[in-house]
Amino acid sequence: MARVRTFDIPAAVEKLNRILEMELATVVYYTHYSFMVFGHARIPIQSWFADGATEALGHAQEAGTMITRLEARPSLNIASLPQTHHDTIDQIMTETLAREEAGVELYRDLLKSIEGESVVLEEYARQKIAEESMHVANIRMMLRKSPPKEAKQAAE
Repeated sequence: MARVRTFDIPAAVEKLNRILEMELATVVYYTHYSFMVFGHARIPIQSWFADGATEALGHAQEAGTMITRLEARPSLNIASLPQTHHDTIDQIMTETLAREEAGVELYRDLLKSIEGESVVLEEYARQKIAEESMHVANIRMMLRKSPPKEAKQAAE
């Protein structure tokens, strides 16, 4: 007879609620950032943040759905929203990078806690880790001022 694996559902729900709260805070931050972008790159970066806010809302909805699938109640809270003041796009992007990296860690924490216990939650966490990791890589590229050294040397 196959062994039925069980996992700590309340712990998984707690992690999913933290993800939900973080994604909702991201909606607010990205919307705010879209208002605060100035300069010659305003239009594409403003659009990028607006799209990011929409995507974060979708991620929050997915986390809430996962919570209700576990027969629990999604949090009505939102992660802390400390006020920040930035004067440059680089400062906004640096803060965005830190938030995205923290998000990846929340999804990794979820994955670690349910790995081998719930295929559905594993796949959900892996998909979000991949998506958020791509965001991190894209932001790092946006912050970079020149191509990597290898590309410069190859071009010479």
